Parts: sequence; C-alpha cells; structure tokens
Amino acid sequence: MTVKTMNNLGVLLRSYEALHNWRALVMLAGSFVLGGLVMSGGMVAGAGAGSTAVAMLVGLIGALIIIVGANASGLMLVDQAYDQPVRGFATAFLGGVQAALFVIGLMLLLALGFGVVMAVVFVLSLLGRIPGVGSIFGFLLGGPLVVVVALALAVLLLSGPLMVAAVWHGEGFIASLSRAIGIVLRRPLEVFMHFLVLGLLVFPAVGFIFGLVAAGSMAVGSYFASGSFERFGGMGGMWGMGGMMSGGFGGAGVSISLVWFLAWAVVSLIYVLGCIFVYRAVGEGVGSEAADLIGQKLAQFKQKLDDNRPRPVAPPAAPAPAAPAPADSAAVAPAPAPTATSAGHCPACGAAVGADDVFCGHCGHKLK
Repeated sequence: MTVKTMNNLGVLLRSYEALHNWRALVMLAGSFVLGGLVMSGGMVAGAGAGSTAVAMLVGLIGALIIIVGANASGLMLVDQAYDQPVRGFATAFLGGVQAALFVIGLMLLLALGFGVVMAVVFVLSLLGRIPGVGSIFGFLLGGPLVVVVALALAVLLLSGPLMVAAVWHGEGFIASLSRAIGIVLRRPLEVFMHFLVLGLLVFPAVGFIFGLVAAGSMAVGSYFASGSFERFGGMGGMWGMGGMMSGGFGGAGVSISLVWFLAWAVVSLIYVLGCIFVYRAVGEGVGSEAADLIGQKLAQFKQKLDDNRPRPVAPPAAPAPAAPAPADSAAVAPAPAPTATSAGHCPACGAAVGADDVFCGHCGHKLK
C-alpha cells in the first residue's frame, strides 16, 4: 500500500468532523425530524382510516423531505470538505432540490443500466441451450459473462455514493454518472477498501448511538405501555416504530420515533462526509471522458443544425438617390486648356521656346 493510499485512507478519520458543521447537522436533523413526523403522522392516519394508500402517500412525501434535506446537507458538507465557506440554509435548500432531482434520476438510470446488462446476459445465456452447439457457446460466453455481471454489481454497489458526491461537487448530470462509473471500473479494489475503512470507522458510532437509543426507547416505551414489553418483542429499535404507532403508544410513540430519526441524522452526517472524502481521494486523476465525448457530439449536432437552418433572405437594396444637379454649371465647368500667351514662351511653364519647337523643353508641354 503506497503512502498516497495511506494518506487517503487516513483522511477518513476526519469524518467525525461532520458533527462540527452545525448548519449541516441542523439541516439534516431538521429534514429527518420533519420527514419522520410526516411519515409517522401518515402511519397514524393510515391506521386510523384503515387505508394503506394514505399511509404510503404521506410516507412518500416524508421521504422526499428527507431526500431534499440530505442533499442540502451534503452541499454544506462539500463546502467543509474542500475548506470553503459553508453556504446558508436558503442557498443549500434550493441547491438540495436540484441535487435531489439529479440524484433520483441518476439512481433510476443506474438501476436501468444494470437491468439492461442482466437482460443481455440472459439473452446470451440462451445460446447455451441450442442443441449441439450449446456447450460451445457456454464455454465461450460463461466466463466472460461472469466478469461482466461482477463488474455490473461493483458499479451498482460502489458508484452510487460516488455519483451523489459528484453531484454535490458540481458535476453535471451525465458527468456525475460517467465519472463515478469510470472511477469504479478503473479502481474497484481501491474504492472498496475506502468504503470498507469508512464503514469500520462509522460502525462504532452506529452501535453506540443506536444501542443507547434502543435502550432508552425500551425503558420509556414500557412505561407508557404500562410495563408491557411484548409490543417491542421481535421488532426492537427502529423497526418497532410501526408497532408503537399502532400499539396504543399515541403521542409518545411519535415522539420516540423522532428520536430515532435524530439518531439516523447524526450517523448519516458522519457517513456522508466520509463519502465525500472517499470521492475526493479515489477520484483524483480520473476524468469524465464519456461526458466530454457526449458534450462534443452535442456541440457538433448543434453546429450542424445551425448550418442547415434556413437563412432569412435579405430584401434588395434600394437604389441610391441621384446626385442633385449643381446649381451653377459654370462653377464646375472644366477649365480651358492653357493657350500660349506669347510666341517665345511656353504657355504652361513660361519657359522660353523656339518657334519650331513642338514640345516645351522644360516641362514637355505640347506646343503644336
């Protein structure tokens, strides 16, 4: 392992500095609490009305609130990771809305791409069922298809966080996708090791925080439920929120569930900053050639459209107006040719000439 790789892995220890970014913490915790409150209210309303559709619709709204808040918080953490002034709440929220749209679209596109790869692999595997020559196709395609599926799984699992970090970093839609996939395809083991180290660093915080919250939820919940632990049995912790909603906990269940959302916010904040550090470490020196190629093709296509676009025909120029005739024709009349004033001198320069001279010997004027 090189010194550079050690330094890149060592920077992941700074992931806990995310808790010092109070703006990002407030944004993420606020979105988690608000989204969790909406989702919990939807569960209560759905249970009261006996309608699963109501609970799902309200839950979707709560999930969107959390997604927008998480992206806004990610933009603030990017500012911290690159030693830039942390942007304000309004700017981060507006940027989070746009980033959320990009992230949702990119995740759907990534899942669609993986589905296409698996569909192609399935179609090619049908060649192995052809009687007689199926074994030959199986031998030629089996191993390569395993490599293709393995790379597709690596891209699906590892490029997601890198793609989100690229969006927060300011990359475009296509550039974020191509850059994340390019990093994973070029450095799959390095990316995996960074995420493995990040997970090992974040896991103690997850166990510690969730362990404390779970113990507190069990104790307080049992008090509100008259000492009944059965409602928590087999569910525990975060998974027990639905039971608290429908098990008669009422307002106490909603309040306890919000504490879980706060715990998720704290842990997520640490992990998000770590993902940004991973993206900065493994993305060094990896460009987005695919995005550049697509941009060049789009520019060429636009240029062709401009070249083939009909041009407006310019109207014929009006004839220039005739110059007005001079008021005094005598003023512009050509001057008469100079005539000889004396027989012995040139009428042009006045030099002495002979009577038989045809031209003036001084200025060349024609005398005859």
